[in-house]
Amino acid sequence: MLTIPSSIIKNMIAHARELAPHECCGILSGTEGAIAECYRITNILAALSEQDLTRFEGAKLSDLQRLSPEERADIAFQMDAREMAMAQRDIRSKSFDLLGFYHSHTFSPARPSQTDITIAMEFESYRAKLPFPEPFPLIISLVLPDQPVVRA
Repeated sequence: MLTIPSSIIKNMIAHARELAPHECCGILSGTEGAIAECYRITNILAALSEQDLTRFEGAKLSDLQRLSPEERADIAFQMDAREMAMAQRDIRSKSFDLLGFYHSHTFSPARPSQTDITIAMEFESYRAKLPFPEPFPLIISLVLPDQPVVRA
């Protein structure tokens, strides 16, 4: 079970709204299932080259290739590796655990897309070798902007 203070939920929703129509993304940390810190991470998808898009599959890859770089970030995300490393250093310095990842779906419900599932499976294949618990994936949906939905 994961406990998230309302201030952090509000922060994630604010992040999603600030970046809409682009997807936002971030990292959540804390101890013993209680989130204490939210790290906003830059979605670098708009800056990726065509070659970098190959991690996406099938229809999603086709969609991304036909879109402008700016439009890509509206339907997918990729976290900035440097910012992730900085967040992980801060997490360790506070003796916290990485407890979750979050991202937004500006135009779709708060449930994992096929790409989300694929990325989570890739991450899990090497996460098991690392010394931290399995992180929860959270999705913020802004389908109804005045009624955001956050689900794990």
